[in-house]
Amino acid sequence: MPVAAPSRSPGSRRLAQDIAVNLLPGFLGGAQLAGLLLFLNPDVPFAWLDFFKASAVLGVVLGIAGTFVLTLYTWRTGVRAGRILPWAITAILATAALIDWLQASFLAFYTPPGINVRLIKAAVLLSIAAVVLFYTALLHSYPPKRYGRRSVILFLGLSLASVYALGERREAYRPRLESAPLPSFVELEEGPTLFVVGLEGATLDAILPLVQKGQLPFFGQMIEQGVHARLEPLSPTLRTALWTSLATGKFPYKHGVLSETAVRMDFVSGDPHLTLLPWGLPFPDKFLPGFSRVRPDATVRRSLALWEIYSRLDIPTGVISWPSLYPVTETSAFTFSERYFAGNFSALAALPPELAERGILFQVGQNELGPETAGEFDQAPPEVLGTLAGDVWRESLSQFLLEQRRDLRRMFILLPGLGEVSRRYLGGFSAFELEGVRNERRRRAAQLVTAYYRHLDSYLAALWSREQGSKLLAVVSPYGVQSPEGWRRVWRSTTGRSDEGTVSPADDGVVFLIGDGIKSGQFLARAELVDIMPTLLYATKLPISRELDGQVLADAFSGAFLAQTPFIFVPSYETLVGEPPAMLEEEASLSSTKATERSSPPIPDP
Repeated sequence: MPVAAPSRSPGSRRLAQDIAVNLLPGFLGGAQLAGLLLFLNPDVPFAWLDFFKASAVLGVVLGIAGTFVLTLYTWRTGVRAGRILPWAITAILATAALIDWLQASFLAFYTPPGINVRLIKAAVLLSIAAVVLFYTALLHSYPPKRYGRRSVILFLGLSLASVYALGERREAYRPRLESAPLPSFVELEEGPTLFVVGLEGATLDAILPLVQKGQLPFFGQMIEQGVHARLEPLSPTLRTALWTSLATGKFPYKHGVLSETAVRMDFVSGDPHLTLLPWGLPFPDKFLPGFSRVRPDATVRRSLALWEIYSRLDIPTGVISWPSLYPVTETSAFTFSERYFAGNFSALAALPPELAERGILFQVGQNELGPETAGEFDQAPPEVLGTLAGDVWRESLSQFLLEQRRDLRRMFILLPGLGEVSRRYLGGFSAFELEGVRNERRRRAAQLVTAYYRHLDSYLAALWSREQGSKLLAVVSPYGVQSPEGWRRVWRSTTGRSDEGTVSPADDGVVFLIGDGIKSGQFLARAELVDIMPTLLYATKLPISRELDGQVLADAFSGAFLAQTPFIFVPSYETLVGEPPAMLEEEASLSSTKATERSSPPIPDP
């Protein structure tokens, strides 16, 4: 007599049903995340098939994670997954709406105005759907009652409609068509020798107290004989993007450098790169099949940097350690990328080859710092000495290159060490120097920050004194490291990290200008990050591109310089072709008020 197969127990059957139901919110969340990724990367062509592929990959991962949590809850409480599903769908749509609102707000400078408006519209639609589903779920939960056919259709319809709305809003985006700029001609005029020194994380909150104490004599000289200001930062603080905005005079969505890393979608035709990821959300690319992390290089930059403009005009120009330089391109003097100082000595990391080979000889280790340099860092932690050694390498190389290229007229150098030291110890510096907290740990933190600023002060003084002719020095930082405040301060104190500094979207950078044509002892009430490039163009007597998002800081210049140097404009430096016999010149009497007017925000696409 045949034996009947054992039937599956009701408990295991119910568990299998719950697992199947609990997978659904994850797939909905995957579709929402896929749509957001495509919104934040409008350069990636939209195709419905690619959208569904990305939704499937993300949905599987999020579905597995969500299923584990929801099934554990339903198994322990005895609640059926069907009662949890409406609330899970509502939570997914509400969360997606909130995230879309936040991305549209935080990443306004990183996404084109047209795509930003469409993301806001998608967030509005998701918000409405979440509110409708919330009240529907509420009506069926208190008191509990069975979901009818119309309620099930409502949840299913709004879930599918939210996915369609997200894709449709993204598909409807068309980049603004702008006419190609006319060819630009520039008539060169002799300008001052320009040094641009970037100091990572520099802040007036640390510089001014140290100047008052006589610790930073050259910074004091720049304050007395030049102008200084706080630079209004762009939010969020993404390092490479901000340094590139400073060098190009354009917002990140225009120059194209958006993040430190990018994600490649291997399952989509063309292997497109997602160069901008959702702000504030961890992106688990390590657990996503078909996604791989890559490091963007200079090829993603769509705008000329200031040193490239000088080089195109055959003005001898050198660049050292500025972000977004790899792979390097020919310049009129030399170029050393950041990756060169990280140990990449390939031909793509520095040019020309003969100087790149010599540059390795200036590399120093922690134990090779000279006694004068290492004296103020006695018993400093290894990470501080390593950071200092990296900056000393850059500084000594710059001095060597200035000797080798006596014809050099423009030099850009970025020193990242201050940012690292400030992140570790600026909280302790502020507590000791500004708040009067006296203990050995805070004293040591203050000593390290002070020593690093003093080291940079000496380098700037030596750089300034070596040039005897007409010259201009710009010391800049697009964002500052600050002492933690508010909840950050409470959190750092609780976790034992109160000596550390913080970088937040509200932390101002700095700019110091000293040299020919610059006013003496002037504090500029307002300066923006994108104002630096047009200001330096004007200071070196070159026309100002109408494509730039910033304005000339006219208040930084003396009346005599303004009277002798007219404001001249060209359509674009991207189409620079040569010198004309004559060019259009704006009225030389253009008032400084008009020159410093802020540009109006771009008008969104309808």
